[in-house]
Amino acid sequence: MVKSFAGANVCVVLRRRYIASKHKLGVDGWEAQITNQKEVEKLRKKGVPYKRGEKPKIWVFDFEIVSKC
Repeated sequence: MVKSFAGANVCVVLRRRYIASKHKLGVDGWEAQITNQKEVEKLRKKGVPYKRGEKPKIWVFDFEIVSKC
């Protein structure tokens, strides 16, 4: 479960971990994917421009992780 900047908590699948020092990124985080259509609909209602039926890949910062779903 992650807290999005859109204001909705959504369940995602964390795919790959990135450490800032190893990958020359500015911040630690995760490559993730929203796999449940219900979660995508929550974000669409908050104004995020995802298409119906889309399973978007997203970036998740460590501080956005709320709990395990």
